[in-house]
Amino acid sequence: MALFLGSVLAACLGVVGVVRTARGKNLLPARAAAARRKVVDRQETARSITIALIVGVVVGILTRWPVAGLMAVAVVILWPRLARSGAIEKHSVAKIEAIATWTESLRDAAASQSGLEQALPATLDGAPAILRRPLRNLVNALDLRTPLPVALTQFADEVDDRGADKVVIALSLTAQQRAGSLKRVLTTLASNTRAELEMRRKVLTERNGVRRQSNQVAIGLLALAGLQAVFLRGWVEPYNSVYGQMVLAVLCAVYVALLVRLQRLAAPEPHPRFLSGADALVEAANREVVAR
Repeated sequence: MALFLGSVLAACLGVVGVVRTARGKNLLPARAAAARRKVVDRQETARSITIALIVGVVVGILTRWPVAGLMAVAVVILWPRLARSGAIEKHSVAKIEAIATWTESLRDAAASQSGLEQALPATLDGAPAILRRPLRNLVNALDLRTPLPVALTQFADEVDDRGADKVVIALSLTAQQRAGSLKRVLTTLASNTRAELEMRRKVLTERNGVRRQSNQVAIGLLALAGLQAVFLRGWVEPYNSVYGQMVLAVLCAVYVALLVRLQRLAAPEPHPRFLSGADALVEAANREVVAR
């Protein structure tokens, strides 16, 4: 009996999964996915605060300065954000490169296939790793007879990049026209994406140089202050008094403010997307048709 009930439950869950996929939705509800992300974010935040407090206590014991311990806590919390800005921008550039490569692959597949629905699966095997999962979901959605605008919108949401939005709009427009212009449109898109990629690479290289120099200066100042506080107590003896701690608090506040400012300068510029759903995709495609 239990086996039978388990089989019925599994079959029902499978039907629900197929229906949700056919409608262009994720297998897990949006609230469950958002709740899971919140739990992960809270765990990471708690771990970061714990490490910062441990470092702050150690620094406070070694220097015997409460202000130094508080500054160590602030630096430990802010420093990963400085490093994360470079990783985010590098990931964005890698995503643009993957979109350009996939667009070129789709252009070549469109030249040998009879239509868009046949060309998309042909690019799955050689797709860049960063696009492989969204593309597989797109192909699966089309196999389940999901409307093309819905499937393309889900693909664009998973990639989460304005470059993918451009490709999706072009694909929807070409599918609506049903003309043999897919290869020409994809060629233009691939060329434009490559040009944007080169520009973003140059910006990334320049910003990486600034980040590297800024980090070296920041680490050097911290190392110098730490060595003096631990091994050269005579040089920093004025900071042992209450007035000295007040002066040290001002200096630490200025240093932390500079770190915050550096974080904002190092953060990549936001690139807003074009699409926000299947309706926006259809509207954007219709605008392109009217413009032409």
